[in-house]
Amino acid sequence: MIKKQRQSIILNFLKGKKIVAIETLSNELKIPLTTLRRDLTELEELKKIVKLHGGVEYKEPAFIYEDFFEKKIKDNVKEKETIAKEAIKKIKKNDSIFIDSGSNGYFVAKNLKADLNLQIVTNSIYNILELVKNGHDNVYLLGGKFTNVTGAILGFEALEALKNYNFDIAFLGVNAVDENGNIYTTSPEHAQVKIEVIKNSRESYGLADSSKLDRKSFYKFADKESIKLI
Repeated sequence: MIKKQRQSIILNFLKGKKIVAIETLSNELKIPLTTLRRDLTELEELKKIVKLHGGVEYKEPAFIYEDFFEKKIKDNVKEKETIAKEAIKKIKKNDSIFIDSGSNGYFVAKNLKADLNLQIVTNSIYNILELVKNGHDNVYLLGGKFTNVTGAILGFEALEALKNYNFDIAFLGVNAVDENGNIYTTSPEHAQVKIEVIKNSRESYGLADSSKLDRKSFYKFADKESIKLI
């Protein structure tokens, strides 16, 4: 059994229960104690459980609120770098792409080389700075209302501008993905931009590090059927 499947079984067993002894968990699920302890350590780091003396407690999925961009780019950096590299593999030379605001989109912009000769649209001032630094020439910033917390451009003007674009690929920020594959952001204003981008894109990818999984946020904008997750 692969690690991800095993950890999912552990979480499903713990749901709805109070504190479960680690030995009981090992016996019930037929998982060796050494393997179980490694899994529990990882699950605690992901904030899905709380380890106690001799036992473990399931932690109900937290509701994710918006945090300041400056903080988010310091969290889970290795994961976000890996996600960015996987995202960039999806891009072909001369593509037209959209890069959403948010820390995962920022790492795509930061790692994207200019030799692909792309046409790039973004709604993030932070993405613009990285793309220009990397030597990209054909970069467009949406107009609209500036949002200080995320550095995003939102609102009516941004939505109207998006109607005129056609993207080969879009990379969208994700705040939370619940256990049913519903994909969330923190406000209707952010969601409106994402929904419009999906409509005008041949392929859309949601960017989500592990801290976003099995969580919920305020506004659902997509599901696992409408966009692919990286």
